[in-house]
Amino acid sequence: MKHLFSLLLITSTALAMETNSTSFTLPGSAWQATTFAGQSPLADHPITFEFDTEGNIAGHASCNRFGGSCQIEGDKIKVGPLRSTRRACEPDVMEQEYKFLALLGAAATWSLDGDKLVLTTPDGEIRAERQSGSAD
Repeated sequence: MKHLFSLLLITSTALAMETNSTSFTLPGSAWQATTFAGQSPLADHPITFEFDTEGNIAGHASCNRFGGSCQIEGDKIKVGPLRSTRRACEPDVMEQEYKFLALLGAAATWSLDGDKLVLTTPDGEIRAERQSGSAD
């Protein structure tokens, strides 16, 4: 009987862990991009973003803050239209920002690869690590 109880406890714990990982939702989460379209962000110009619970996405795209709507249904995602502030930065920073925002605006699906968020677009992927605080 003791062994049966232990087996049931282990099985229910494993099922709970699996359910928690597959029931993860994006609203309320903050991320920092690790790669986009196969390239890493510039070291001194991180890209951060977060999904709120009201159907929006906002963040910092290297030089400027951005925001817009974000519709999530299952593994499908539709971002935009996006708006951003209009600061000017160095050309390489502006190029990074432009590429990231274009890719983000084309995101079609999302998934988790371990602890990484993967936003997939027709032109590549955005991979990001989860952040504990807000994306700023």
